[in-house]
Amino acid sequence: MRENLKQWGLPSWYLAVFNALVILFFCLIALGGSVRIMKAGLACPDWPLCFGTVIPYYQPQVYFEFIHRVVAGLASLGTLALSVMMFRSSAPRALKYLIGFVLVFLCFQIVFGGLTVLLMLKSGVVATHLVTGAGIFITLLWIYLSIKPAPVEDPGPPWLFWQSLLVFIAAYGQVLLGGLVAANFASLVCIDFPTCHGEWFPTFSGIIGLHVIHRLGAYCLSVILLANWLVILNVSPSLRLRKIAGILFLCLCAQVCLGIANVLTLTHPLVAVSHLAMGIGVLSVTLRQFHLVWGARPQSVFRGGLGGFHFFNRVERHV
Repeated sequence: MRENLKQWGLPSWYLAVFNALVILFFCLIALGGSVRIMKAGLACPDWPLCFGTVIPYYQPQVYFEFIHRVVAGLASLGTLALSVMMFRSSAPRALKYLIGFVLVFLCFQIVFGGLTVLLMLKSGVVATHLVTGAGIFITLLWIYLSIKPAPVEDPGPPWLFWQSLLVFIAAYGQVLLGGLVAANFASLVCIDFPTCHGEWFPTFSGIIGLHVIHRLGAYCLSVILLANWLVILNVSPSLRLRKIAGILFLCLCAQVCLGIANVLTLTHPLVAVSHLAMGIGVLSVTLRQFHLVWGARPQSVFRGGLGGFHFFNRVERHV
């Protein structure tokens, strides 16, 4: 891989720094959840400054929000720097398209971060802020997986592509539902489990309905990921893919447990943040499965590739 980076005109440390950037964005999403749980979203009532200053006075809630902004700024600068290096290199064109996509959505994310404060935590803006952040994270993760050295394995039947795509979409949809529940402060509208106010499905409207739909989404995702694991165990010759599918299901089990604990502990801060972080972790593993299946056998799914783009193959094939 160092030879590939050298041929593209990128330094040997580029991959390690890109990996650090992906981890930083993961931590940033978890930190954003901490800001919401600690009710610190409006601790700095103005934007981009905080109480009209660059560095505000110390107060726990204020610094939760302030540190979140600082980490977001560092992540943005890191993304910009690595993007410029990618654009100036001779890396595959499609990688440059992806990093360009990240920059565009990063601009939207910065705007939504400001609007979150200026519009007083409007639920739609808060949810969009989370989902856009998750989108940036998974796109950076895709780029990292594309340039990271790994052996190409036969994942199994071509239709595993569609199965992996379904798994990824289902996981992303559940993240969206979770974001809506959090943004509307609907986590505690049902404080019992497995029922809600003594009923399985009391309503599908309002914030109670939103909470119930989120629970239904978790049930559906559990069935999908269990079926995904069992199918891959039976049809895939790839040990790596089998391992990923197993890890994915175990992560989901942990996520379900955290979701239940989140209700029973009345959204204890540590549990709530862990629930958000594990949700992004589940989404990451679904992307890892999807990337492995698509990167290994793209031509078995689309004749001649997807619109002529073959960058979903391992990048080593381009050099």
